[in-house]
Amino acid sequence: MPLTPEPPFNPLPEPGAEPPLPVQQSRSEALPWGVLDVILIAIFSLIATGLLTIISFAVVHAVPKWKHYTVGQLAAEPLAVVIPQALGYLLTLFFMMLVVRRSTDAPFWEAVRWRWPGNMYLYVAGGIVLSLAIQIGSSFLPIPKSLPIDEFFKTTHAAWVLAIFGVLFAPLFEELFFRGFLYPALYERIGFVAAAILNSLIFAFTHEGQLAHAWAPLLVLFVVGMTLTYVRERTGSVAKSFLVHAGYNAFLFGMIFVATNGFRHMEKLK
Repeated sequence: MPLTPEPPFNPLPEPGAEPPLPVQQSRSEALPWGVLDVILIAIFSLIATGLLTIISFAVVHAVPKWKHYTVGQLAAEPLAVVIPQALGYLLTLFFMMLVVRRSTDAPFWEAVRWRWPGNMYLYVAGGIVLSLAIQIGSSFLPIPKSLPIDEFFKTTHAAWVLAIFGVLFAPLFEELFFRGFLYPALYERIGFVAAAILNSLIFAFTHEGQLAHAWAPLLVLFVVGMTLTYVRERTGSVAKSFLVHAGYNAFLFGMIFVATNGFRHMEKLK
């Protein structure tokens, strides 16, 4: 049954004190989407990003400077990969809006529980603390010294592109998909514990290609996914899990920034 229309919801944070949260949707009340809708969103994202990446490779390959590059070499060029991925995320966001609009008159950002806190810095700080704790814990795990994602960090401009994408765009899309759409759809069927575990496993394995299929970094991402899912469940806000996620990634890129003297000496990462 469609939800009662609500006043327009502003996805941007309001200055000042934290506003009172809207009344949360009852767990017994049907979501505006189901697991099948989430699968369709995932398929749409894969197709859109894949087609845009093919177009990007064709455009880049037409430039004389990169004409001799193989597909593998182009896949290691941040601009050739990150830009189509960002555009694919944007198209997927519009598709998400269509999925929500099909079943409810509620504003999209309210339907996905995007509720900005007044004390945003606390959640960003929480992400930084989580990242620091994960870094300490990872030192006891057999993390490979070289990962496929390291190939992107070759030049200063590549590092900046990855930093901006990794702190803003990737957390936004991943939180919308995993904690905004997938988790509540799973919760409706299998409950909190099973939904959190399955959601975090899928979250981790979507990154496995960047992590050399190694179990240790995948375990790390699983723990991160569980933490973000707990934040979303405990606070009822995807915006808060986004802030934690952004803070987590910001700390990682901050360490690289410091280690390479402002991304100017990327060779220090080797």
